[in-house]
Amino acid sequence: MFEMAELNYNFQSFLDTLGLIQGTTLGILLIVLNKRKYRSTFFLGLFLVFLSLKLISFIAIGLQVERVYPKLFLLPFNFSWLLFPLFFIYTQQVSILSNQRTHYWILIPGILSFVGQLVIFMLPYEKKVMISESVWYPLVFTYIGMFYAWGIGIWNLRLLNYHRKEVQNSFSLIESKELQWARIFLIYSLITSLIAHILFYMDPINYYFKILFSVLDLIAIYWVSYHGVVQRNVLSVLHNKERYLIPVNETTEEIDTATATSTDIEELMEQIDNHMVQSQSFIHTELTIVDLAEKLKVHPKRISTAINTICHQNFNSYVNRFRIKKAEQLLQQQEEVKLSIEGIGHEVGFHSKSAFYSAFKKETGTTPSKYKEKILV
Repeated sequence: MFEMAELNYNFQSFLDTLGLIQGTTLGILLIVLNKRKYRSTFFLGLFLVFLSLKLISFIAIGLQVERVYPKLFLLPFNFSWLLFPLFFIYTQQVSILSNQRTHYWILIPGILSFVGQLVIFMLPYEKKVMISESVWYPLVFTYIGMFYAWGIGIWNLRLLNYHRKEVQNSFSLIESKELQWARIFLIYSLITSLIAHILFYMDPINYYFKILFSVLDLIAIYWVSYHGVVQRNVLSVLHNKERYLIPVNETTEEIDTATATSTDIEELMEQIDNHMVQSQSFIHTELTIVDLAEKLKVHPKRISTAINTICHQNFNSYVNRFRIKKAEQLLQQQEEVKLSIEGIGHEVGFHSKSAFYSAFKKETGTTPSKYKEKILV
């Protein structure tokens, strides 16, 4: 009891302890949810668990645990080498690139770092003090690990950018598929990590800085946990259906869109436009480029190239253009069709009011409500 009373209790340690409990609990939940209804959350759960365990080191420093329990000096919970690689593997597995080989090798430096810290932790206290005061210890376990993490984080942003482009070129419904929350989290993590190291260099013992970053850690834990629970895998429509799409008389060389002539692309674009007008397939919320390719008996890569080249749009924007034109017609006849503005959005193929308003403003420069007001004037 006497030893416990000597610990330096403070608000920062309370916040870090809260983050530790919440993060490990939510991380275990995500591991349990792994592979249920197309949810690959195992590595995201590990990410949360390790992010939370990292807080143990901050708790120990805040409580000045080593003063009471010297054996707990240099706890092996510096996961600078491991956190960003775990998040990278999660995003690869949940993204449209999940059919590609997973880059598990990026975890090796993090595993070696943990083993090294564990070996050092088992040494006598005097030896650990000598190691902690050496130049190589912070260099290896903090600074090089930090730059490695930033490199993986930037690589992950590039992967997510490619994923977003592929989603926009494959789906007409892109809500919950773009992994925008993961992009925001990575940018947030990179910026806060940079600021944290700058502030620590300026004033390593500033209590208010520590409180600030304890709060930021809590925000990150809840943000990742919530989106991890609701996020489903984004399956590649090309990967799942590709074997049905190529006509028997169409060779691999003919699919190569780089060799297509300008006339070929223009003729295909005219064919696509005519099909969209006549079939009105754009009103189907879940329409994909593969669905369109199957109707036209053309490889989806050809369709994507035609739309990108002639219309200078991705598939999603192209489909939305037809939806907005139809919505304009219905808004002009709103009293006859007896639909609300939100109902018109659903009628032309939009999944939500926000998606309808966003696409309508992008295409027309105004909102559906203001467009209707102009008609009535």
